[in-house]
Amino acid sequence: MSLSRGPLKNTTCFSGYDTHGFRFRIESRDRNRCTQNSGVAVISEGSMDEDHVEYYGVLTEILELQFLGGRRVPLFRCKWVDIFNNSRGIKTDVYGLVSINFKCLLKTDEPFVLARQASQVFFVKDNLIKGWHLVVKMQPRDTYDVPPGDSDDEAIEPDDDGYEDEHIEDPSNISSCGKRKP
Repeated sequence: MSLSRGPLKNTTCFSGYDTHGFRFRIESRDRNRCTQNSGVAVISEGSMDEDHVEYYGVLTEILELQFLGGRRVPLFRCKWVDIFNNSRGIKTDVYGLVSINFKCLLKTDEPFVLARQASQVFFVKDNLIKGWHLVVKMQPRDTYDVPPGDSDDEAIEPDDDGYEDEHIEDPSNISSCGKRKP
């Protein structure tokens, strides 16, 4: 109900925003720094028969819209690379590596994306093609990709016979410092 009334007049701007395991920063804050947190990738949500399209861009502004009832919606304004121009904006090599050209930006009147839709990437200069950058996808912080079956959780791994081995120590065999007597 509060969303239908539109946002309040006050909008908050941020230079950085942490969301779903990613730490985003706007492009101007990344300048002259060793780290790069302004790269954004968004996968389009198409119908079942359509291929999904991945958009790449640079985060230029972070806004948070406020609605009645305390609801807040963070938005990212980005400069998007023209991914529809396969010769000037984006290239994929035989190994599946994606290169983009920041000189070929998408002309759009919809530069915003919801923060929850964005994943983080960073761009590495391509030494073979001047002006192009390779896209490197980031994993969310504090998450780990554990293959199935490599769990350390004993609660879900069955024992050999299905029963826990109860090993009871004879207290007379343990010294006062916790070591076994000979």
